[in-house]
Amino acid sequence: MDQILAIMRKDFLLWVRRPAYLIASTILGVLIIAIVGDTISGARHIPFGLYDPAGISDLSQKLTASDRFTVLKYDDLQAGKRDLSAAKIVALAEVSQDPLEDTVTIWTEGHNPLIDDQISMGLLNVLTQEGAAISLPLHTASLFSVKYDLRDYITPGLAAYLTYVLASMNLGFSWIYEWMERTYRQLVLAPHGLRAAIIAKTVTVTIQSSMVLWLSIAITAPLVGYIVGKNFIGLALVTILSVFCFTSIGLCFACILRTIRVYTMTVSILGVALMFVSGIIVPIEAMPPWEYQLARALPLYYAADAFKGVFLSIPADYARDFLVLSGWAVVGLSVASLLLVKRKAAL
Repeated sequence: MDQILAIMRKDFLLWVRRPAYLIASTILGVLIIAIVGDTISGARHIPFGLYDPAGISDLSQKLTASDRFTVLKYDDLQAGKRDLSAAKIVALAEVSQDPLEDTVTIWTEGHNPLIDDQISMGLLNVLTQEGAAISLPLHTASLFSVKYDLRDYITPGLAAYLTYVLASMNLGFSWIYEWMERTYRQLVLAPHGLRAAIIAKTVTVTIQSSMVLWLSIAITAPLVGYIVGKNFIGLALVTILSVFCFTSIGLCFACILRTIRVYTMTVSILGVALMFVSGIIVPIEAMPPWEYQLARALPLYYAADAFKGVFLSIPADYARDFLVLSGWAVVGLSVASLLLVKRKAAL
């Protein structure tokens, strides 16, 4: 019994003396409960446009009362469609202003099946509430017609997420192990060794992780049956840039955390946040404001946007995605270099 208590006391002391692990564990729990909970329960406060200048319908009151939608009213139908195309709203309800034609057309942008599913669930919730039925018949339409299903739409996001997993795990584990075994300590102390170590490690991990992703796509595409597209040059460039970005971030965290245990926990936390906030499972336009802003600040959202563009040949802001991913890579490499320079001086 004394031995058991002694071991437990030692473990608790280590737990208290290394607060990073406790903090990381707590953050992981918060993210799972908050973000994963939002994802599974469905979107709330979806920004929903309404064109009904004459006030013919009671659609605004019914949708607002459901807690599923935040209704934005438009007096100009084309302005509403422009906001829909720009993702400022996720759908636009057009109430016919012809007194002889009592219909409501629900417009969606058309490129995002996730949006269609969330809209359908929200409208079903409204229509099935007691005393909340909409009196006008509903029709659906989209600004752009697409020929892919939800599986096709989710897969590029999963490919983007894999670039994070492959890069961060490969880089972090290999760098920390080699640093602990003094391999990289010896290299860093050599002339130009620090620069050579950083370049060699980031390039090697980028190539290895990219090849693993391409092999995974080549194997699963014919088995599962999803759209890959024919833009193979674009796919290669997006993969390399995304992997390089997450490799640089992984190097930064490896230099900060130093130990495998804390590094693994931190990477897992970021993985949970990135997976559920980046729009892969729930569109970010339908997220709470704080999650929406968090998604726009994290690099996986932009990697997923670029992957969707090359997989599905849908509009993507490649210039913005390139700048954001490159910016994160520069920040990660810069912080890692500063930390390693200080550590070199200590050696």
